[in-house]
Amino acid sequence: MAGQSWTGLLDGALAWATALPGPLANEVAVDVAGRRVRLSHTRVEALSRQVLKGVKGLELRSWLSSPTVYDLRLSVRGWKLRVETTPVRVELAEGRYTLWLSTPGRVELEESPGASSLLMGALRTGAGRAALKALAQKLLPPTIHWDGEVLRVEGRLPKDGALASRLFESSSLKMTAAHAPEGLWLAAEAWPGLLDLLQAVLGAGGAGEPDAARRTTPP
Repeated sequence: MAGQSWTGLLDGALAWATALPGPLANEVAVDVAGRRVRLSHTRVEALSRQVLKGVKGLELRSWLSSPTVYDLRLSVRGWKLRVETTPVRVELAEGRYTLWLSTPGRVELEESPGASSLLMGALRTGAGRAALKALAQKLLPPTIHWDGEVLRVEGRLPKDGALASRLFESSSLKMTAAHAPEGLWLAAEAWPGLLDLLQAVLGAGGAGEPDAARRTTPP
């Protein structure tokens, strides 16, 4: 019975993917063997902007995608930051989200009023990430935390849009993420829940004639 259910689930996943409108077929791939899906970097940016615009005291000034990280420029309470980061875990539950983003690359405080003097003071007490970590504890709002390696952002999902809070008032979805040159791979603890999310995220997208979605298994 379990084998039949799994076979039916796979058939349903493939049927859903192949029925996506043409423009959306370029933004999602289904890796059936790995029980995961891939969103294009363009779609990841669009969803991230929608969610992060509701974070008080945070402004996403620019977004640049690279094969290994997202290069972001942020304003946090008037301070300008540059962070190279990528999601490693996402949780959606009770109308809220929690994002864990690794910061393997640069984390810099860019020029802004008072930044120079503050940086000089920080550098006198320690160099590099140790100083920035201490600085982050003073600058970041309570919904954003950085331990020197991982940036955690949490908050309420927006009322409207692809990731509306109502979609996760009574359900939850926990995913791990892996950055790849062609997009962001998402693997959920519950595979049906991940397909439900994609239907919500992509189902209301652009119109077009159905086309075959790419189904790939990464090397």
